[in-house]
Amino acid sequence: MTDKERISKNEIIKERGKATRLRHASMRPVVVEMKLDLKCLSNAERNRLFLFFAECRWLCNYLIGLASDKFRDFSTKTRSITSLDKDKNPVARELTMPAKFIQTVYSSLKQDMKSLAAKRNKTGKKNGSLKFRSSYDSIELNQYGDTHWICYGPSGNKNGKYKNTIHIAGIKRPIRVFGMEQIPAGAEYANAKLVKRSSGIYLMLTCYIPKHEGSQETETKPDLGIDFGIKTTITTSEGEKFDISVREQERLKGLQKKLARQKKGSRGWYDTKRRIQREYERLANRRRAKANQVYHDIITGRKLVVMQDENIRGWHKGLFGKQVQNSALGTLKRKLQTCPSVLVIDRFFPSTRMCPICGHMHDSITLSDRTFACPACGYAGDRDVKAAKTLLLAGKHEIACTLPEQKRTPVERMSDFDASYETWKRSASKPEAPHSSITS
Repeated sequence: MTDKERISKNEIIKERGKATRLRHASMRPVVVEMKLDLKCLSNAERNRLFLFFAECRWLCNYLIGLASDKFRDFSTKTRSITSLDKDKNPVARELTMPAKFIQTVYSSLKQDMKSLAAKRNKTGKKNGSLKFRSSYDSIELNQYGDTHWICYGPSGNKNGKYKNTIHIAGIKRPIRVFGMEQIPAGAEYANAKLVKRSSGIYLMLTCYIPKHEGSQETETKPDLGIDFGIKTTITTSEGEKFDISVREQERLKGLQKKLARQKKGSRGWYDTKRRIQREYERLANRRRAKANQVYHDIITGRKLVVMQDENIRGWHKGLFGKQVQNSALGTLKRKLQTCPSVLVIDRFFPSTRMCPICGHMHDSITLSDRTFACPACGYAGDRDVKAAKTLLLAGKHEIACTLPEQKRTPVERMSDFDASYETWKRSASKPEAPHSSITS
């Protein structure tokens, strides 16, 4: 190919890329998780698939160990590298994976270094450097039709020979997958990720569908306040309580005891360790499923949801570390914070001590008091439900004060709660007592 032909080809690729990005901007991305059925492959093909992850780790550690000038001059056509083994002895290795995998590893490392440099320039502090990896569990497949493609969809062909199969670059035989029925009809396929877990290898395929597809009109529900806690993990202002904790099974404890008795590095030790990893993966999946279900129940149909920026990490380090570890509070909090309809109140707002009617601060409330009784106005109610109602009122007050016509709410239009909330905001923002947040 001459230089003129190569430049012309690159221009065509650029124009197609711009058109694709413009089209995807008006569509909705959906990520479909599918598990590869490795039983349909031969031992050689299965080993080659797992070898891709090992070679990506070799290449990644090799690139991290290069000097900055050699890293910039690295050619993605390189096949011979030298990496260190577990005893830190240099070993010459030959890369057999597709060239696209080498390019994605190199480009991801360049992006990581740019992010480190940008953070260093922003903070003015030294952030260290990239660390060597002991495992490489995610391979980027960035070009549909080249690194991966679907042979036949859920319907398959008439004889069903290639039903629910995909192609991965470097593997000649089509691979059967489970979960292809999740792909929406008429979806446009895009990039994907090949993820290795203890339970197998998964393909995370990104699809694009029109925004109006799959959207259904939902019933409008009233605004909601939610309170995080330990005894009852989620409590709403409507009085509903959710338990999103999943405890460890006895099987996992037995496997951990068995691992402690085995010789480290033996075949049985590695086998038990893989079983423990699979148990932890099942636990993580169950907790994630619970968090997703509760998130859907809270968000669907609501224009405003108010929550507090609770210190979940601090709870985990305190007396309630085991309870927090068994729950999915951190996952749910992260999902709620990214939702545009969720308003987050300051961490130090005394939602447990403030009365939602008169705004009185009940400083004498203790850990054992599960019912809130206001000495000023006589209001009484469940401690957790009261805290959620107080957060909802604080969120509505924040929104009212930010409207153009009500940037400074007149005192005569304030309720007793609003006046108490404004007084607290103008104060030194004294932190709420530790017991009042972790037990609500």
